[in-house]
Amino acid sequence: MIVLWAIASWHRLRTLDEAVIGSDSLGPYLQAWAAHQGHLPRPPNPESGDALWFTAWPFVALSNNLESLFQLRFIAGALIAPIGFLAAWAWTSQNASPIRRWAGAIATGVFLTFDTGLVDTLISGARSYGAPELTGMAMLFLAYALRGVRWAPTAAVCSFILAIGHHPLAAGISLGLLPLLPTLRTQVGDRALKAAAIAGTLLATPRLLRVGSIAMCGEGPIQCLRQVAQSNVSQETSLYSTLEVALHDRWWVDLGDSGIMLLSGVVAIAMCKNPRHRLVAWVTVAATCGVLCFGAATGYIRSYHLRILAVPVAVAAGMGLARLWPLAIVAATLFTYQLQPELPVGPDKGATKRIDNIAQQIPSGPTWVDRVWWNGPSKTDSSAVVLSSLLSGRSDFVLDAQAPFVLLTSGEGPSRSAHMQGEGWSVLLFDSSREARSWLDMQAVVPHQVGGAYDWATIVNPDTTLEDAHW
Repeated sequence: MIVLWAIASWHRLRTLDEAVIGSDSLGPYLQAWAAHQGHLPRPPNPESGDALWFTAWPFVALSNNLESLFQLRFIAGALIAPIGFLAAWAWTSQNASPIRRWAGAIATGVFLTFDTGLVDTLISGARSYGAPELTGMAMLFLAYALRGVRWAPTAAVCSFILAIGHHPLAAGISLGLLPLLPTLRTQVGDRALKAAAIAGTLLATPRLLRVGSIAMCGEGPIQCLRQVAQSNVSQETSLYSTLEVALHDRWWVDLGDSGIMLLSGVVAIAMCKNPRHRLVAWVTVAATCGVLCFGAATGYIRSYHLRILAVPVAVAAGMGLARLWPLAIVAATLFTYQLQPELPVGPDKGATKRIDNIAQQIPSGPTWVDRVWWNGPSKTDSSAVVLSSLLSGRSDFVLDAQAPFVLLTSGEGPSRSAHMQGEGWSVLLFDSSREARSWLDMQAVVPHQVGGAYDWATIVNPDTTLEDAHW
């Protein structure tokens, strides 16, 4: 397991320079910082839950800049490989031969180690967040519950609720739990299941209240939820086309030819004589149908939503291929050969180092940091610079009209003597926000976007309003 984790960590850290810096990827860490300072945090976006900032807290507490923050997140994301290994081992019958159990568990771990989609999720920082890992934990605890471990149902339900907190489409996995209920009741009894239900309800209550609030927008609950889910959809597409693209991109773009091996393994375990083994296939299929149905109901489903199911799929595939254990070893070898060289590429290579460098170079003392985005890809982010500085121990950022003003620019805009600059970005210094505004108003170029300080200002001072951040 440690070897798998080490290899998975190495594979993911190779893409650290590709990490995306933006509001979606930084939101959980900004709110975790607010909690770290004793403020009451809020979910980073309407559809997420408190699990996002809560699980980001350890990374914030242990980091001293953005690069170390993402290093920790990538290493934690690599835990999905040993989680899958353990889940496959636990789901395989103890009556199976040791070599079959080892082959299935190793194949599962390898599939999760080199799954290109999971690496892309870490790079993006926001495509399903940590839902795949938490779903994997739920899958592992379910295996222990089926073995009669009485605390396991509660652990599984809590992991499941946290996964939904990372992405709401993880709720579709609940459909995959239905085939397990009769067996679970036999193995652990009603008391353990009731305890799990109570714990899950308590953990989910804040999330349910927030979803209820969103559903009461006045246009009907389903339509209100659809509006939130489709808030970043630029054009309408048919449901069939949406599902087709999501399945194609997950099984063909993410996995390439190796996706056929995984599907073959799922089919193989569905045909196994052992009823406990067949359950893995039905759980995987039902959970996939559940996620697709939830996505269809909200009108928004993408390939990265299907990555939430990475562990159930890998476990079923590993166990199925291990029915003929040499086949599992061959499949794992081919999977590694095909996908290990395939590293996802982010839109702005070296963004974390650039932001950390800017954070180190801006003048000390009370400072207002903001941004103007002229055109092209975004190369700077005021919240990212402030978060990097906060992690390194600085804490003197203010929204004060009289304070020195640091203006980050992205794109090709008007020239001015810069404190720092690079290709497509610069750092400009002004004596105050008023001076910066006067300079901006004199330019002939209309920027794509102005502002961005509100996001960091609310974690420094929760009482900040949008008007406070205007300049």
